[in-house]
Amino acid sequence: MTCADRSGGRRARLPAVLRRRIGPLGIAAAALATVIAGGILSACDDDGPGDAERFCGEVRDHTAELVTGPATVEDIDGFLALYERIGEVAPLAIAPHWQALSLSFETADSVVPNDPDSLQAAARQAYATERSAVAVKDWLLANCNVDIGPVATIVPAAPPPATSVPAG
Repeated sequence: MTCADRSGGRRARLPAVLRRRIGPLGIAAAALATVIAGGILSACDDDGPGDAERFCGEVRDHTAELVTGPATVEDIDGFLALYERIGEVAPLAIAPHWQALSLSFETADSVVPNDPDSLQAAARQAYATERSAVAVKDWLLANCNVDIGPVATIVPAAPPPATSVPAG
């Protein structure tokens, strides 16, 4: 099963026995996603569907859990459920970015140890989510006054400034 498989509207997850086998490699992938997505936590302007006030409150109440991520394999399901629960009340302006971060964590949870394709999929998803991590961090700070700390990225968050070449 992969995180893309769906069952009854919920994402399917690997059985607990397989997650335990993931060991340090899977936890490392989840940690990578956590570091990259370190900017993921709140929203307080009323900007459409979702509940910004509740979203901000949930993020404030769970900032430590959201930023540090799961400490053990047994903590992963709770971590994913927390992201899903908070995402259900995310305001429209930030919901797609929050969902992208959730997908990144779910992809990290699906890592199969010693499977290069599985590891590559998790790394690819983590890199693809970097801009969302920065967007969520910035939005949380601007709208909820929640500072989740720096977001580690590989790809620059903003495009480099344009330069002009003198005519010659």
